[in-house]
Amino acid sequence: MITKENWYVLFVLVAKSDKLCSLLTKKGINAFIPQIEYYRRDIKGNALKPLFPGYIFVKSEMNQSDFDNFLYKLGEQKDGLIKQLKEDGVSALRDEEIEMFNKLLNTKGILEMSQAFIEDKQAKVIEGPLIYYQDHIVKVDKHNKLAYLDIEFMNRQILVGLNIKCKIK
Repeated sequence: MITKENWYVLFVLVAKSDKLCSLLTKKGINAFIPQIEYYRRDIKGNALKPLFPGYIFVKSEMNQSDFDNFLYKLGEQKDGLIKQLKEDGVSALRDEEIEMFNKLLNTKGILEMSQAFIEDKQAKVIEGPLIYYQDHIVKVDKHNKLAYLDIEFMNRQILVGLNIKCKIK
């Protein structure tokens, strides 16, 4: 029997998110802070920053009640945890959200920069996670090397690093 992997989202104090994520990992939990690779003009190179500051994602085969019990038993160790994001008592991400993050994030939880060129005023993605979501690009900021998607998660528009290259003829 194949057990389903659930994803949970924890809302935490930004200053304590790394420490809490490390604690969960030490306890055998697959916890990570999703990161976005983006272009920094000041260093003329790419850097990483949290995709959703103040949120820790958890992948687990635990069902909701087992995960709730696990968090409860952490007691004082879970310093910085504000709440588990839940809707109708369930915080596991929906299957379509899990599928989206599986396509966008690499195995380390990083949303890598995509590569594209502009053709007919549209970004044509040639490499990177945006290849799956090219039709969802609503705006391209060439100056800051970002693409805005028409997909929202936690009431935030998803931004993806996008490097525009000259088209090779």
